[in-house]
Amino acid sequence: MTNILPALKNLLSHSSEIRTADVERIAIGQFGNIGSIYNSYQDEILGNVHNNMKAKTVISNDLVMCKLYHGRTYQTQNLLEMVGIDRQLRLSIILQIVQPKGIASIINYPRSIDTYTRFLYFRYQSSIESCHTDLIKRQKLDTSFKSDPRATHVITKIIRGIHAVVIIQLPHDEQAEIDILLERIRASLEHKENNILMTLKDRDLLSRIISTTVYSNICTLSEITNVYDIWQKILQIRDKTNEHSDLVYILSSIQQINLENTDNNVNNTTLTEHDIENFENSLLQKLSKLRVLNVRINHELPELLQDKLEEPLTVARQSFLEIKNLYNNVMQQIGNLFVRLRKNEVEINSVTEILNSDVQDTIDASTRRLTDISDDLKFKGNLIKQLENTGFEYYDAAKLGLTENSNEQFVQDLLLKNNYNKLFFCATDHLKQQSSKQWDTLYSQMIKQRQENSELAIIYADFTYTKWNLKEMIILPSKQQTINIPQSNDEYINILLLGESGVGKSTFINAFANYLRYDTLNQAESSKPYVIIPVSFVMTINDEYDEEIVNFGDVDSNEDHNNSGQSVTQQCRSYVFKLSNEKKLRIIDTPGFGDTRIDNQDNVNMKIIFSFINHIPYLNSICFLFKPNVKQLNRFLYSCYKQLFEFFGENIRDHFIFCFTNARSTFFAPGDTRPLLQSFFNSFPIKNIPFGKKNTFCFDSEAFRYLVALQRSLVFKEIERDEFEKSWIRSVAEAQRFRNYLCNDLRSYRKNIEWQSVQEIQFQINSIIRPILEAIRNILRNILLFDVNSYIKLKPVKVNEDSVICYSYERQRQQFGQCWILLDHLHSLSNQCSLDQHSSVAYRLGYEYVNDRINESLVDLNQQRTTLCKVSAELACFLTASQLNQEDPFLSGLIRMITEENMICQKENQNHINQKLMIELEKFKNEYQNFNAKYSKKKNKPLSDIYELIKSVNEISMVKKQLHAIRKHHKSLLTATEQNFYEESTDF
Repeated sequence: MTNILPALKNLLSHSSEIRTADVERIAIGQFGNIGSIYNSYQDEILGNVHNNMKAKTVISNDLVMCKLYHGRTYQTQNLLEMVGIDRQLRLSIILQIVQPKGIASIINYPRSIDTYTRFLYFRYQSSIESCHTDLIKRQKLDTSFKSDPRATHVITKIIRGIHAVVIIQLPHDEQAEIDILLERIRASLEHKENNILMTLKDRDLLSRIISTTVYSNICTLSEITNVYDIWQKILQIRDKTNEHSDLVYILSSIQQINLENTDNNVNNTTLTEHDIENFENSLLQKLSKLRVLNVRINHELPELLQDKLEEPLTVARQSFLEIKNLYNNVMQQIGNLFVRLRKNEVEINSVTEILNSDVQDTIDASTRRLTDISDDLKFKGNLIKQLENTGFEYYDAAKLGLTENSNEQFVQDLLLKNNYNKLFFCATDHLKQQSSKQWDTLYSQMIKQRQENSELAIIYADFTYTKWNLKEMIILPSKQQTINIPQSNDEYINILLLGESGVGKSTFINAFANYLRYDTLNQAESSKPYVIIPVSFVMTINDEYDEEIVNFGDVDSNEDHNNSGQSVTQQCRSYVFKLSNEKKLRIIDTPGFGDTRIDNQDNVNMKIIFSFINHIPYLNSICFLFKPNVKQLNRFLYSCYKQLFEFFGENIRDHFIFCFTNARSTFFAPGDTRPLLQSFFNSFPIKNIPFGKKNTFCFDSEAFRYLVALQRSLVFKEIERDEFEKSWIRSVAEAQRFRNYLCNDLRSYRKNIEWQSVQEIQFQINSIIRPILEAIRNILRNILLFDVNSYIKLKPVKVNEDSVICYSYERQRQQFGQCWILLDHLHSLSNQCSLDQHSSVAYRLGYEYVNDRINESLVDLNQQRTTLCKVSAELACFLTASQLNQEDPFLSGLIRMITEENMICQKENQNHINQKLMIELEKFKNEYQNFNAKYSKKKNKPLSDIYELIKSVNEISMVKKQLHAIRKHHKSLLTATEQNFYEESTDF
């Protein structure tokens, strides 16, 4: 601030001058009247000296100014000056002596001014209200002037009208076209031309403006955010003078009005243009730097970083607030000083200390430091964008919670655990800058490995913000550690489709199939529509807006179009069609949320969805369907996302896709729904949910409905068909982009690898309880039969429909060698069945007696027995800890098997093998309970360890056979109602 001192010295040399000429002040939100007293020291209206001051009003209709400025120019570098505010008032605003209101609020414009910024400035003078100074003088106002020593001037004239500046931020690719429209609007305002034609295309172009901000002396103007509406509003109120407001105040000096009043010591400093220029510019430079920092830290960086690097950004925001508070305190001190300078109450020596204080140096140094930090964050944001554009995921290693003492192996374990199909590029900003060539080499190497294996996920692990010191850039796992992950040969791309009831999921599937099948509307019209799912919709026809219900497609009991408010789709069903010779797309249609069948129907539907999804070994994506212009999101959305993350784990967020239907109305953009979703994701506990152009797709189903309507002989105008054709072309292009994204960018989300969660592991454990228990019983049988050189082989056979085994029914016994076995009694679950006496099964268990020595040793059998005892005890502890009121299913199963063997012994009392088996099962139960008591006292194992336990028992041959039957059952359930739509056609 030392460069201000010469200017202040000049100001002091003029402090004895008395202003006697009239002063013009732009009205900035204060409301004065003729005869109001004005304090020019602090630029404030003090009040009226007379309530009945007579004034004359003159109408002036010709004084209008309308300018259009492009970007940062000489005229726009000082926004207060651009709108006509004189330097004295500008200084009062900058120094916070007076709060900016009305048009002066332009000083708070939050965005950066660049090449794409436009200023539409309008000033219209409609009337002048004035009172001659002689009339004021005759009011004998000496007493009024003396009553308030702050009074320096009286308002003797008020100019009223419209004063506005519209700041417009243009899109980068359409500025030339929009500039032409803005010039037409400017000319219309300047010449009062109300009949300028603005077509729908023109209005569409104006609607693509990124931001519009109005500063005005008319409150209603300041609230409008659309250029077209602002233009129309100004034209509308231009001749309505009762809606105009104060534009300019003309101030007359009290000494000029009342020269006999010699007691009023008015020493209002006259600040010349030259003297004040350096002072103002230096203040504006500080203010400008803070404004740039504010825009960058609070607007640009959050938008660039997209919820990444939240911690360093939060620290930057806190630093900015500290600088801003220091700045405000200094401005308040200088403002108070400047008021006293205007009154000629201080000498230059009394202010030197403030202007040269350490606080000034602190502000400057902190501003420079924060600018450097924001530059680094901007650089990092652009780097993240570059990485994501080339297939990388960005990971902030600070989330690992490392300390200075963390060892390298621990860091590797944290990164690599259960991420065998991921490759990590570990680096810091410092290492990148220090060894840029090595960084480029490793970067290229990672991209090449991804090209060779599309299933491989490549991740940039950024250690810049960790306390742990990364000594060198590395790729993890190393070549020695890398597990060979084969290229995906999956035949199907599995997509789970979710959306609100009525959003049009089934119609979307139909439309998507047709957009891939027919490149043009002409091709589609010459063929029959490809209707995968029956459709029913209302279409408006003719000029009378008559409505026609259109139904098309075969009747399907799974699609209920008759009950409003409930989901049309009743159960999950998959639809398969070919994408290429190698790939088929399986879209799983689901009941919509917001279903009104019963109060808890949405949660019931989610359970149905998860049960259905459990039939498949992997998922490629979850596709969320929205309409583009909703006013609020469905209240169940939060619960839906919460349950999805609980079932699939947090990593599923990288497999989210967002599709918008009926997007023609929003020019194939997400519309008002996008900011609602963005706000929703920002507030959601799980962060970094990807939501950008790459995984967002906009379609329009109206063109498909038009195609179906033609089959019902509905007639359309040529102009309507043209609109449908344009919609078809855009939707086909989007469908191609969608297909390419599915085939090229999405990898499989596999169970037990990426797909890990408490809820999913509960599904897995519950599904292997019967295989484990039956394996235990048969291993004990074979141990008993080992000495007689025979064994019993399990022969599981899948069932083709949902079935239960009935334990209350007196099941048939069958002898196998020296053993008697109760055979399965299966039937479908009915209302008469007691749930506690039934258990859902995927296979019927058969048996084969082999009169030969088993190919496993007694040691192997006993080892399997011990493994199953320990693992089932640990799995039971996990289940009971993670599910409230969960009884031990393994223990109850063992008790049931002991009861069954006891019943056989009672019926076949001469059978010694079954008696021994009952005793062995009792021993096993006791061992199991001891293990269970031991494990229950320990801390629960992490999910990865539980998955390893499941993996270990799944490798036991008797368990593996049963699990193979379960998988075949799941596949049969999946395909039983699945509809295939590719046999008759060539590739889409």
